[in-house]
Amino acid sequence: MKKHLILSAITISLVFLFSSIGSAQTSTIDKSKLVGIWQQCDSTGVPVITGPGFNEYKIITPESFNVLEVNKEDGTFIAVFFGTYTYENEIYTETLTYTTPQMVSAKGTKNSFYIAFRNNLLYINGINNSYKQVWKRMDRID
Repeated sequence: MKKHLILSAITISLVFLFSSIGSAQTSTIDKSKLVGIWQQCDSTGVPVITGPGFNEYKIITPESFNVLEVNKEDGTFIAVFFGTYTYENEIYTETLTYTTPQMVSAKGTKNSFYIAFRNNLLYINGINNSYKQVWKRMDRID
């Protein structure tokens, strides 16, 4: 009887283990769709000017992201913030790790977004935040 209970407990544990492994594999979405250089634009793909002469870029690696503003006229840039992110079940969440001194109060903030890919554009719509942006995939920052 005791052997039967132990065998049943092991069998049940293995069933839960393998079902959780299978569901974990299907719930995680491939981050490679996000990796690259993105420029903030309007819904037609035209770059948005975010400050006097600045365009905003988001550079996403497999583990991190960086947002910076570039002024192509004078060759300067401002690193706004960077950090880590997750991408699961079509929800993209950024955690701000480093910021400029002016944005230090935002350090540690997590912002989540519903995202959609259409053609060469990435649409993000904030979850519990007001961010609603469109980003165009770029080969490089010219």
